[in-house]
Amino acid sequence: MTKGTTSMGQRHGRTHILCRRCGRNSYHVQWERCAACAYPRASRRRYNWSVKAIKRRSTGTGRCRYLKVVNRRIANHFKTPKA
Repeated sequence: MTKGTTSMGQRHGRTHILCRRCGRNSYHVQWERCAACAYPRASRRRYNWSVKAIKRRSTGTGRCRYLKVVNRRIANHFKTPKA
């Protein structure tokens, strides 16, 4: 029984595939659970021992399409256009 180099050459299969929620290559095929976001669990995976990881995923890291609109409306005191 070898447990070193020769055993490493037999690992062909894929354990993780792309997750449909977070898009990372962290969805475990056999366990049917994403290691990054815990999909299909309803609440996303986040732990306070990894603050940097939380900051990477939080608000402001993407396009903020709607938030940009809201910030503009706040600055204008939610005035509606007059006809």
